[in-house]
Amino acid sequence: MSLRRTPRSAVLGLTVGALAAGGLVTVAAPALAAPADARITEIHYDNGGADTGEAIEVTAPSTADLTGLSLVLYNGTGGVRYATLPVVADGDGIAVVSYAGIQNGAPDGVALVGPDGAVIEFLSYEGTLTAVGGPADGRTSTDIGVAEAGSEAAGLSLQRTPGTDDWTGPLAATFGAVNTPTDPDPEPEPGPGCDVATVTIGSVQGPGAASPLAGEVVTVGGTVVADLQSGGLGGFHVQDAGDGLPATSDGVFVYDTDAPAVELGDQVVVSGTVAEFNGLTEITDVTVSVCGSGPLPEAAPLSLPATDEQREVLEGMLVTPAQTLTVTEVYDLNRYGEILLAEGGRLLAPTEAAEPGAAAQAVQAENAARSLTLDDGRSTNLSTAGEAPPFLTLEDPVRVGDTASFDQPVVLSYSFGAWRLQPADGTAEGTTFPATNPRPAAPPAVGGDLTIGDFNVLNYFVDFPSEFGDRARGAANAAELAQQQAKIVTAITALDADVLTLHEIENSAVLTPETPYRAVETLLAAIEAEDGHDWDYVRAREDTDVITNAIVYRTDRVTAVGGPAVPTDAELAAFANARTPIAQTFDADGEVFTIIANHLKSKGSGTGENADAGDGQGASNPDRVEQATVLVDFAARVAAAAGDPDVLLTGDFNAYRYEDPIDVVVAAGYTDMGPVLAPDQYSYVFDGGSGSLDHVFASGSMVPKLTGLGVWDINAVESFAYEYDGYEPLFAPYPYRASDHNPTLVGLATVAPDVPATATISDPRPFRGERITVTGTGFAPGERVTASLPSRVRGQLGSATADAEGRVSVRFTVPVALPPGDQEVRLTGTSGETASTGFALRTALQELRDLLLRLFRG
Repeated sequence: MSLRRTPRSAVLGLTVGALAAGGLVTVAAPALAAPADARITEIHYDNGGADTGEAIEVTAPSTADLTGLSLVLYNGTGGVRYATLPVVADGDGIAVVSYAGIQNGAPDGVALVGPDGAVIEFLSYEGTLTAVGGPADGRTSTDIGVAEAGSEAAGLSLQRTPGTDDWTGPLAATFGAVNTPTDPDPEPEPGPGCDVATVTIGSVQGPGAASPLAGEVVTVGGTVVADLQSGGLGGFHVQDAGDGLPATSDGVFVYDTDAPAVELGDQVVVSGTVAEFNGLTEITDVTVSVCGSGPLPEAAPLSLPATDEQREVLEGMLVTPAQTLTVTEVYDLNRYGEILLAEGGRLLAPTEAAEPGAAAQAVQAENAARSLTLDDGRSTNLSTAGEAPPFLTLEDPVRVGDTASFDQPVVLSYSFGAWRLQPADGTAEGTTFPATNPRPAAPPAVGGDLTIGDFNVLNYFVDFPSEFGDRARGAANAAELAQQQAKIVTAITALDADVLTLHEIENSAVLTPETPYRAVETLLAAIEAEDGHDWDYVRAREDTDVITNAIVYRTDRVTAVGGPAVPTDAELAAFANARTPIAQTFDADGEVFTIIANHLKSKGSGTGENADAGDGQGASNPDRVEQATVLVDFAARVAAAAGDPDVLLTGDFNAYRYEDPIDVVVAAGYTDMGPVLAPDQYSYVFDGGSGSLDHVFASGSMVPKLTGLGVWDINAVESFAYEYDGYEPLFAPYPYRASDHNPTLVGLATVAPDVPATATISDPRPFRGERITVTGTGFAPGERVTASLPSRVRGQLGSATADAEGRVSVRFTVPVALPPGDQEVRLTGTSGETASTGFALRTALQELRDLLLRLFRG
């Protein structure tokens, strides 16, 4: 049923009668009606682009006094209230409360409260919620059953049918006027006929992004190439035979939720007004004639990379991707059925691939040109509607790195700021995903006789929002916690680490100070019950955040040496908006080393000098740089106190490979072991780009003892649908999507093998001034190795970093001033490992003779 605005004077009597029929007022009573007779009758909270005109309407019989009523807004995340708004009476029984901060989450709600504090009604949209605090405390909301998708034009709202609890919309907003019902099944407008003159769709589209005919009424004809009338998109794509102009598209979207049903292949004539909606050219307010049916036109090849201008000429048309497309993000798959695809393999985060600034911006532009979104033909928020996300089953996921196979036609469309492929039949059935990046059954092998893991446990909280509001960031209740814990324990048990650094675990010292380690103790008890080992934890705590770092370890594998180390008060100031580092020294059969767990400030917020500089590093980069600087100084102090230089820095640095905080740590003598031992493995996916926010840094003395590193690819590449609070039918207590970060595992050799390094020279009898190469083997992966001539006071020739196999090459120029005879070339690693080789030089006369002979012989 739809509603239309009706002049108040014409419907006053009708309205009062309707309200009476609904049980809201007794018509026979001339006295002032009670405020409890009021109801919420209209809501607007979301539209395409910047939200405008957000408001809530309260309606009562015209004699009702609305004085003292209020609206209390509740957030579905935790069920807490976020605003209380007075209802200002205007004397005619209708009050409109405007508020720009009405939230559009999943779900959110509003309680209408009387002057006595009693709740008159508690409504919500996009699902139900239970209120925490405020007048509706403990109540469960009533879902009004309709929602705003956020894609609609401004000026619409959700509206209550007078005298009922039925809601409809989005419809044209009628704030301040009484909602009145109209015919729910009106007769459609007659079509334009099949013999009328039409213009080409190319002339409607024009050669640019916007139509030259915007605002004009046109008539076009063509074939229905995509039927998207259901699922919230409210229209279909029409494509004609073309105008022969390569700069114009031959397809267009027809938007009208009241248009007659059409099918793929229908030949139609459409009359309506040309409009631009969020970057998409469309025809609206249409009349449609179906004039027959026929085959679909041949799909045009869509080649990537492509600019916006190159895509514009195919807007609205049937297309087929010209290259293999790889899944590069599944973030919105659970909510909107969207998958980001890319040509040339998965995308990398710009600063994972290049230095911040112009180089990273170039990667960002390239990523945009290489990618586009695959949609499912719906605009529905699947997670709030309780609908199954497309493409997924419990054991057959779609993972970043998989490839797409298009078995049915698709059209190229544009909405929500992105180019997207929409299925021609409006369903997701026509695309499959061969598992080119299958789920790994076990963690990667890393060698060594001791393993160290790093795991972000995604807001593992044992306390709930019902008691702590939005300070409790994890599971909503005990049932959700049980599911979350089951996945985390399965993953940690399979990781089989001897020492484990944890991040985003509840800081019970803040929430429940009387039991400051309750969260980590609860998790360890579950792990011990699963793997049968004895675990302990480092007793260090902080008060800067409700989440914290933790270090846990198997007591049969390592022994904690002394107590934990924490930063000084002066150092702590740098971590006021982050998590405090926690350090602990361990002894494993005589091998002493220190682990420091870290979680630096996130990229999501910052003002002033911490505002996003646009160089690819996100917000708060200066704070992360300061935190990294303090961290390496803290680590040096801890290592000195331990009497051993072996240090590992692990955790979420919230910085990709080439960002400034990483440079700070590397400049202090640490090696980022991921690029050395696992160069194509990544811990995180964000905005379509893969990269590692999580790092393992090793001190120079520690590098030779690391036998391997692996990123277990179980979380970041999987859909949120598989999380403990994702789509319930897809839950399983397996490790996949136990978190949003992939865990990392490192192998440590507590007894280093005695394999001497070796060195060879590319030319044992070079000429002076010639470029030659010395190559070494047997160095530690990631070790910095310097080549030198011991016979010279300033004999350094150059340096390089050993690769994952311990191989290193240094190319240098033979000094012209060297005397004849044998010359030693020595390779020296930062660990102290050395290897030597050499070359022999001729006398000046011999060299001249041999050089002339070389030239003569060609």
